[in-house]
Amino acid sequence: MKRSIQQALLFMAGAAVLLLAACSKAPEQGKHIPKNAALVFGFKSKQIQDKLSKDGLTIDKIFETLQQTDTSNNYAKALADAKNSGIDLEGDVFFAMVPGETPGNMYFTAVAGIADAAKFEAFIKEKSKKEVKAGKDFKYVEDDNSIVGFTGKTMIGIATIDQGSRYSDSEDTTAKASGVALLEKLLTLKADESVATVPSFKDISKEKGDLLFWMSSEALYNIQGANASGMGALMASNMKKITEGAFTTASVTFGTGKIDADMYSYASKEMMAIFKKYPMEKINTESIEKYPSENIFGYAALNIDLRVVGELLKLVGMDGLVNMGLAEARFTLDDLLIAFKGEMALIGSDFSVVPDPSEWDSTRTKPNVKWIFNLKVGDKAAFDKVMASPMVAQSFTKQGDEYVPNMPLGEVAVSINSKRVLAGSDAELLKTYDAGTGKAKLEGDALSTAKGSIGAFYLDIEKIMANIPAKEMDMPDSITNDIKGLFKTVSAKSDPVSGDKQHSSAVLTFKNESQNSLTQLFNFSRKLYNYTEAKKKERAAMWGEEEAVAVDSAAAVVDTAIAAPVQ
Repeated sequence: MKRSIQQALLFMAGAAVLLLAACSKAPEQGKHIPKNAALVFGFKSKQIQDKLSKDGLTIDKIFETLQQTDTSNNYAKALADAKNSGIDLEGDVFFAMVPGETPGNMYFTAVAGIADAAKFEAFIKEKSKKEVKAGKDFKYVEDDNSIVGFTGKTMIGIATIDQGSRYSDSEDTTAKASGVALLEKLLTLKADESVATVPSFKDISKEKGDLLFWMSSEALYNIQGANASGMGALMASNMKKITEGAFTTASVTFGTGKIDADMYSYASKEMMAIFKKYPMEKINTESIEKYPSENIFGYAALNIDLRVVGELLKLVGMDGLVNMGLAEARFTLDDLLIAFKGEMALIGSDFSVVPDPSEWDSTRTKPNVKWIFNLKVGDKAAFDKVMASPMVAQSFTKQGDEYVPNMPLGEVAVSINSKRVLAGSDAELLKTYDAGTGKAKLEGDALSTAKGSIGAFYLDIEKIMANIPAKEMDMPDSITNDIKGLFKTVSAKSDPVSGDKQHSSAVLTFKNESQNSLTQLFNFSRKLYNYTEAKKKERAAMWGEEEAVAVDSAAAVVDTAIAAPVQ
């Protein structure tokens, strides 16, 4: 069967979604992923299984729950297979995307522990319908562009993609010829050849998260720019200054009533020098605090020296082209970047859904919000030069210290002077905001997220969902209520650069503060999945695409789907 091994790998991916965990040392499976990998995802099972079991969700219970309303459920089948596959379900599972030996070639690999090699051999033979062959100190099954190999302790699956030959009619035999050799290479990687010895990977492996993520910007860009030519090749060469030694890592933890994420960015030496030359300053929360509303649902704020953008363009050799494009505007890139401080904020409030009837639909509605965007002016002389340029002057006329639009800007109100640029949903809101006589009301610690950070984001999901009429969602009340009652808020912030990295964090909170977030996601996903399947059967019955299924029967399935969650 041509794609049987890919399907076996897919089963392992599906099972891994349900079986996650965490550890405090560099994972064993990381030793089988080469250090030139572009992306690595780590799923760790035992810790998450322990968390789920506290809410009554053991592996057996999950299997029973998935089977309750749909015996053909693919995830249930994958889980059943996983239990009998011989794979170590309490060990780490890692997935990686790795550039190949030639441009345009890459492969995906999955690495997991083996609990019972004999059981796994029987499992992979049955699933692939292929002969299990013997390699050097390992066994394997090979298919078109895919191979799965294993020892007594480790399983490695590889799927090769040749982007360069995707439109070719000729058969690609490279993957077949090199599959066994690549498998043997990964199984016998030396310590200094694996991602496990890369400092950023070692750091994130020590985090006590349930999911791990690691990305090499250089390797990822090498995949994208492998076949570049002309200007693209020049850009690829210059991009190395930005991507070389640059990594992004993240650790995600499923907690009680929330999901926490910690992210770290490691910049290249060239970029780190720029950040040190133009350090980012902390947010001035006054731009949020003076927003005149008691019904704020979110904000985004950032404080960045825009000269960083200019240095970035110089690194990639694009500053000359940008200045050529600005020649007719009669100001330079440097003028533009110092004209504004880069201290900006966007605040939204009073979300609602209002009638918006049309000639064809009298019941049509649209979302309605009030909002303010605030950008601080930097160098006044540069700002005046930008505003006086032909490109801008045709749209604005200076009246005293104010720049007034020459024509209405639709539903957007604008107020510009030598201190700030304001845009908003209406002129009255702008006036009150600018006067500073109003005061923002934010729930809980919503404002503290921004304090001390260089960038922050906050969204009150509960407040938005509460103002969406149930009829707009077109679902049964039980599903609608669950959607409205699942999430509470999401927030994120970035700290100033410290040492060789920058730390950012994010938190997604749930309305139910007493149950693990992964348990809540499983229960909600199960109900939504069953409801969706029931609707498919209902539509199929209506259009005669399968044996007649009474609508009443479909409704019964829906009722089952929205039954009480697993406790």
